[in-house]
Amino acid sequence: MGVSVRLREVHARFGALSPRLQTTLLYGPVLVLASLIRLVNLQSPAVLVFDEVYYVRDAWTLWNLGYEAEWIPAGDFAGGDVNSFTRVGAFIAHPPLGKWIIGAGMALFGPENPFGWRIATALAGIILVLLVMVIARRLFQSNTAATVAGFFVAIDGIAITMSRTALLDGILAMFIVAAFLALLRHLDTPGWGGWLLLAGVLLGAATAVKWSGLFAIATLGLWVVAVETVRISAAHSGTRFVRRSALAALRSFALFVPVALVVYVSSWAGWILSAGGYSRSWATDAGYDDGPFGIARALWKYHRDIYIYNIGLNSPHSYQANPFGWLAMIRPTAFYYAPAGTDGLVQFVTSVANPVIWWAGALSSVALVVTVIRKSTWQNVAILVGVVATYVPWLFFSQRTVFQFYTVTLEPFLVLALVATLVWLWKHHLRQFVVNYLIICVVVSAFFLPVWMGLPIPEWFAVIHYWFPSWI
Repeated sequence: MGVSVRLREVHARFGALSPRLQTTLLYGPVLVLASLIRLVNLQSPAVLVFDEVYYVRDAWTLWNLGYEAEWIPAGDFAGGDVNSFTRVGAFIAHPPLGKWIIGAGMALFGPENPFGWRIATALAGIILVLLVMVIARRLFQSNTAATVAGFFVAIDGIAITMSRTALLDGILAMFIVAAFLALLRHLDTPGWGGWLLLAGVLLGAATAVKWSGLFAIATLGLWVVAVETVRISAAHSGTRFVRRSALAALRSFALFVPVALVVYVSSWAGWILSAGGYSRSWATDAGYDDGPFGIARALWKYHRDIYIYNIGLNSPHSYQANPFGWLAMIRPTAFYYAPAGTDGLVQFVTSVANPVIWWAGALSSVALVVTVIRKSTWQNVAILVGVVATYVPWLFFSQRTVFQFYTVTLEPFLVLALVATLVWLWKHHLRQFVVNYLIICVVVSAFFLPVWMGLPIPEWFAVIHYWFPSWI
């Protein structure tokens, strides 16, 4: 009996179960797997890796002071010297919400515990897996397709390492993907716009983690307006079409943008209510009153400084990766490499994605572009909108110092594009190919898992993960 015949028999028996039980049986194991990969040995490496040296310490000063502060240079945070911060406000390049979230984990489990540094991003990574499954279920109307999509995110390297490292991008990805789901519900569910309002809240939160959330606000907002305009054009024409389209656009803007702005500004509450943050006293120092308008002036000045810094950030870095090479995964970021004990083992952490999943997802995205041009479907358009929101704007900033791990926000949409391709192959009777491909994905993830989780391994085993010289 062939594999495809057995799969049909299993599918038929599974289809006889209740929808809720089907969802539990499919989604549950994927979430358990994702949780185990992200939480087991989360405290290792027990040092601040890559930009954790900034975000973890900033998170702790935020939690204690309400603003990011400078640290005594001789202090060793990872060594337990967690309170050697000053009261002098430090200039930071990103808004505070992501660091507030990281700080919550540290407050719960202790700042001396590396598990506490990373638990917030780990939970964000687990939630991301669930969100991708829910989105895939809505797009493909298939629990199986949804399970495969979640499974890919659960076992992919960039999603794993960004869940196991206290950086901002995993949290950013969670908010953007959640907002994408809310917009799908808005476009699919008649109502007063509650889902659109929720999307505004989530995208405001995304922007309060990193300003690249603005890319998602612009792209997803235009998508909503475009879809609603097309729907209105099908029912009205002439002056009535223009009037109704304008009203719909204004309504969407009113529900979407102002709430995002309120959420964003609210994330600065600690800086606003304290007195020691960077540039906090600028208004009074410049002769303005320290009332609401003075605080607004100081906050605007701070944002102008952040903008100038981010736009001009082009200092060379050994792991910088041009966005034009992100889809090819030319220069993944290595976060950590050090001896592990005295028995010749090493700990190696790299954010390289599962190459079989990543490259297939990139090719599938290109295929979707061709498919949409030839025969547009709302599912494929929606996936491409997600790709555009999380990738295309970066091409205009290719002169900046940026990194491959920024693509953790893009990965869910590459996975959705890949699943769309696999669904097409399955429907066109290439089921054995799909099964074989899934097996290869699992094997490759098992091979890379030790260097995604930072497990002690022989040095020779670490070296054979350098598939290309640019991966070193």
